[in-house]
Amino acid sequence: MDRDSVDSGVLRRLWRAVASRYSSYDLVLPGENSFICRAATCNAWCCRALSVPVGDADAERMQRASGLPPAQFLECENGEPIALPLAEPYLLARREGACSLLGKDLLCSRYEGRPVACRLYPYQPAWLDVETGRPVSRGAVGAIALVLRHRECPGFTGPPLGEEEWVELVASLQRLQSGESQGSDWPERQA
Repeated sequence: MDRDSVDSGVLRRLWRAVASRYSSYDLVLPGENSFICRAATCNAWCCRALSVPVGDADAERMQRASGLPPAQFLECENGEPIALPLAEPYLLARREGACSLLGKDLLCSRYEGRPVACRLYPYQPAWLDVETGRPVSRGAVGAIALVLRHRECPGFTGPPLGEEEWVELVASLQRLQSGESQGSDWPERQA
């Protein structure tokens, strides 16, 4: 399947093979509503319920954008960021049951520097081998992306995604995951 076409039948077949692994997600196909962040009407569920992984590049970008030392936005022990043995070794700090960067207005107080996980949300790309349906690395030969959306997010109220918009969404997700994109990702937040 080339980048400029969408075979919904193939995507549905692959989704059926892996859906049980993604119980909090739904498949996004052309024709479904697009995402518009509506933080003022959803109580910032994502910033309250999820622990956000942060990589070295994320931490550096956040430090540059915010001017804050990492110890002020990462989970710490004895004043030092905790490095876990994971690909994204840090976690955004949490205070009072929410991300420490969540403002009183329910918006991110450091939006421009936010980590990739926040930039991707509420989407989650799942890369699968088009023939076998097995998970593969992004960019692997025969890899195809399933675009998933988090069920708890109420922001899927935008206009339906056309095929071109869906293909661009896949490309945007790929750019975000690879670190090629640092700008605004989804339609701006609305009250």
